[in-house]
Amino acid sequence: MDNRRPGTPPPVHHVLRPHHIDLIAIFLLVFKEFHNSLPPQFLLYVYRFLLYEVSEVVQPRTHQQILSILKSAPQIDSPNVRNLIMALETVPNQLTSADQLTNFFHSTPAIFVEKADDEPNVLARRSIFGYFCRRCFVSFIKLSFYGAMQLQIDYQAWCAGDKQAGYGPVEKDPLTGDVWIFKTSSDLRSWARSEPLDAWEKGRSTGDDATGPENLRRYFEQRFHDHNDSGIRQHALLNLVRMHYVRKEYPAASKLLQEAIAVARTSGDRLTLQHCISMLHRLPSSTSTDEAPLLNEIQPDLHPSEVLFDVAKLLQPQSGQPLTLCFEKLTQAIGLYDHWVDLKKAASCERELLGQHAMQAVLWSTLGCHDLATVEESFVLAFAKIGDDDPNRLNVALNRAYRLARDGAYQDALVSLVRPEAWRGLSLDEYQEWATMIWRILALRTARRGQQKFLRDYLLPRQPSSSTFVSKEYFFDDGVAQLPPISSELHQVMSARRRGQAVTAIQPLLQSLWHSEFQGRFPLYRVGIILLADIGLEFGMTKHCRRLLEGILPQVLTGHEMEHRAFACHTLARCIIASSDSKEVGLREALPHLLMAEADYMHLSMLEAILDVQWLLMVVYHNLGMRVDEEAVHERYSRSTTMVRTFEENPVDMEVKNVWDLVTEVGASLANR
Repeated sequence: MDNRRPGTPPPVHHVLRPHHIDLIAIFLLVFKEFHNSLPPQFLLYVYRFLLYEVSEVVQPRTHQQILSILKSAPQIDSPNVRNLIMALETVPNQLTSADQLTNFFHSTPAIFVEKADDEPNVLARRSIFGYFCRRCFVSFIKLSFYGAMQLQIDYQAWCAGDKQAGYGPVEKDPLTGDVWIFKTSSDLRSWARSEPLDAWEKGRSTGDDATGPENLRRYFEQRFHDHNDSGIRQHALLNLVRMHYVRKEYPAASKLLQEAIAVARTSGDRLTLQHCISMLHRLPSSTSTDEAPLLNEIQPDLHPSEVLFDVAKLLQPQSGQPLTLCFEKLTQAIGLYDHWVDLKKAASCERELLGQHAMQAVLWSTLGCHDLATVEESFVLAFAKIGDDDPNRLNVALNRAYRLARDGAYQDALVSLVRPEAWRGLSLDEYQEWATMIWRILALRTARRGQQKFLRDYLLPRQPSSSTFVSKEYFFDDGVAQLPPISSELHQVMSARRRGQAVTAIQPLLQSLWHSEFQGRFPLYRVGIILLADIGLEFGMTKHCRRLLEGILPQVLTGHEMEHRAFACHTLARCIIASSDSKEVGLREALPHLLMAEADYMHLSMLEAILDVQWLLMVVYHNLGMRVDEEAVHERYSRSTTMVRTFEENPVDMEVKNVWDLVTEVGASLANR
């Protein structure tokens, strides 16, 4: 954001604040009153504290916090240390007038003024401590009597607990001299302050569309240097573009982006221009969704995160590209990032490093290597900061929770998302993603249980505005919203199979098999193989179908996709029964697979599939003459039927309502920060 022209010095301005008086008092006590009489461990502790405060890398501490920090220092029982802390506690009582404050500051030159050759200096003038004391002294000398009196009043109020006393903005007017009796060139004009940018960040995180952009405009309209053109207007436009992009307001983002590109070219800001062009490549195409994704070329100013986003583009099934190309692009992103760090173009950033691991987790999961994906996710969750708006931690948590829900662990998935460390610190845009994932988990469980009325009457009206409900993800219908290419073809096959017309869906099934194998999406490929075996049973190809399923069974039995395993076991049991030469042997061989399918479907709460498996189990036990087991399965079948009827008739699910009430309360608390 710093785009000063060559030779333009940074604006220099210093305003005395109440905490500066406490720090000067500590300097006087340590280096003057108790010089060479303090224990070394306490002295080292005070040095570190003063260095941290003088550098001003954090918000100033209050008077009470400064006292408590010094009281927790080592060797606090030393008499000199106790006397120093008692003297610091009496400083507010000794500065009750402007005259006393003036005398206090006039005693500071003794610790930073250079002495004669035979006397050692207390603080070198150009040391960080000496520079700080000298700067505070000069700033006080410049004050008028009114300014000194106001500083003393603010200091007393600050010591009494008013955290805002003395920390307001100082308006500069070249015609009046109320605050300063001596004015330098930097005191005649107001320079840029960070408060409007802080307000913009807060407005963006809380979703305030009114004050957010207005404060961004105020920030970049401030005086950053003496030239007429600030040269940084393109930064304001780029920040607005990013806000609209995150909220998926693509037309507004595209319009502002064209203006930002023109302004960046006019000002000669090559780096911002590259950011704008990369952002232009991120915007979705408005013409066709089937065209090849527009990728970034590796250039000197291209940010590594843009190459990482190219991986996300190639990861979409619409791209038609194999996952090997995604890994190749990921390698380029990692290499470009290391190159940036080596050339000192950017410091090593933990968030960008974690972004690489988060993307690897998505790639491994899409490829079907769930154990490797879990390792990468655990790495991100271990090192990402809790309570921060880190998108890496959020995305990993959402992906892991949905994977748990797909495997039937609905409670664990919801618990992992509603814990405070999962949503604390999220911006309102990230809250939308978080709430959408919880809604999807609730909708998935509701759809698997067959609670269509509850989904239609309760969940759909409460769907987050940023999400799109694709009914084909949950039901067999002919909704308008389309699934991704491979999933859409598999949905056609399953819909035709459900209507008893699976033979008519051979072509989309073969297309999905070819695309999934070519792209390396092996979980979808295994689903296609199971459906192919299921359709093959209708053609009497029982032995061939059995060989197909036994070929993928080692990968399916791992349990990473429990629904796939249940479907494969159910289909394999039917293939075994149909292909076996001996009726009894085939039935007994199919039993373990049917029991596994029943247990998996029970865990997933897929009631319709449970009824199909339990019906087949009753038939198998009946033909084997196993009456006791048949009666047990019949009892389970009756309970399942009762459960289906209960879910259909009962329109209320209090657990879902309680979870969604909690989601609403979290959103209200985040918006009221």
